[in-house]
Amino acid sequence: MTILSPGYLAFSAASSVVTWMLQGKRRIWTVLVFNLLFLLLLQAKTVDLVYVLAVTVFSFLAARNMHAVSPKLSLFLSVLPAVGLCACKCAVFVPGASPVLPLGISFYTFRAVSYLLEVRKGNLEAASFAKVFDYICFFPVFLAGPIHRPGAFFEELETPFVFSYTDQKNGFVQMMLGLFEKIVIADFLSRLTALFYGAALSGWYTVLGMIFYAFYIYADFDAYSNVAIGTARMLGFHPERNFHAPYCSASIMEFWRRWHISLSSWLRDYVYIPLGGSRKGTVRKYLNILIVFLVSGLWHGNTVLFLIWGLGHGILSVAENMIASFFRKKKHEGVKVLRPLLVAVNFLFVALLWVFFRCATVNEAVGILTRMTMIKTDFLIDVSQVGITINEWYWGLICLIMLVISDILRYRMNMLDVLSRQIMPVRWAFYLILLFTAMVFGVYGPGYHPEDFIYVTF
Repeated sequence: MTILSPGYLAFSAASSVVTWMLQGKRRIWTVLVFNLLFLLLLQAKTVDLVYVLAVTVFSFLAARNMHAVSPKLSLFLSVLPAVGLCACKCAVFVPGASPVLPLGISFYTFRAVSYLLEVRKGNLEAASFAKVFDYICFFPVFLAGPIHRPGAFFEELETPFVFSYTDQKNGFVQMMLGLFEKIVIADFLSRLTALFYGAALSGWYTVLGMIFYAFYIYADFDAYSNVAIGTARMLGFHPERNFHAPYCSASIMEFWRRWHISLSSWLRDYVYIPLGGSRKGTVRKYLNILIVFLVSGLWHGNTVLFLIWGLGHGILSVAENMIASFFRKKKHEGVKVLRPLLVAVNFLFVALLWVFFRCATVNEAVGILTRMTMIKTDFLIDVSQVGITINEWYWGLICLIMLVISDILRYRMNMLDVLSRQIMPVRWAFYLILLFTAMVFGVYGPGYHPEDFIYVTF
């Protein structure tokens, strides 16, 4: 079972109904049972199950004994799951090693660390094994986040489930929007990316491949987050949104406040601030920023390319801090006028760095960047060279336009709240348009094998 399958929708609906019927403290056990069922229906391998169980057992026992050991040992215990994650990812650099990363390891490991650190700081009491398992293995976010925090999760887990029509409706709509974003937009952009990045093409074709990939990875991950958050909401949980119009950002730092928000805030709270943040001088601040982005790169993948990608964001962030410091000293007030230009420039830097994120080797990345430089003065695209029809070309552009417009709207308002305030005919007209578009343009049907969500591999 995958979250793209009808079985997942039925599973999510069943979990919501059963959780509602079995209220009170049994909610903890209901969620636990559905987490176990999800792992089984996911057909997880033995190594997947063993590793997640080991992390859960360790987190439970370590939290129970956190205050019975020395501060240094408690800190070591708190970060030990992250050390294990780092060891798994770095094993690829060992000659002859061929490590297999368990499903969702990056996401549930960071949840385990946040739980242990919150217990160590005294913000949480050590929880029962069932609660720890529910938090680490919560099925809507198990594979690809968001990385929700333990305090809010435990509070909602201990609260009897009360049926809310608003939560059920908005949760279901958010799930459907996520699936629409995946099968209609993301998978189509993925296909265009592969074609425009073809080794026989260069110039504007390769540039368009870069742009298609930037929007593809955004649509793909945002789609999963919407499905996960929608499912959780139907169960009475309310994870924070994971994206907030990131390509409307005018700087790299703003981009990371809007992209994969749960990871960015985790790195801020558990890496950047403990390292000293900006409290120990400018040089130390810049060093801390670079360390955080290197950790982010390693978290995403265990190759040199991911480290280049992370370090690239770190260097740009440090440069932005220096420039921002200069303008603050000069009390320059005219920068806001340049925001549209800054947004465009920032998107260009982000898209260029995505090249390293996508490629398997440094030579492949260098080859793509080299082919981008072969731009001709005229912008003429012959779709026959790409291997698509003119209608597919137009649909690709429409997909980009839809994402840009939705980003601009989401930058300014909560689209679900706006939709819920509309009268019923308007809402149902919107739903029917989405359904019709998915049926006509969705990438599915006989012979179609949907691509898995890209962040499931991290």
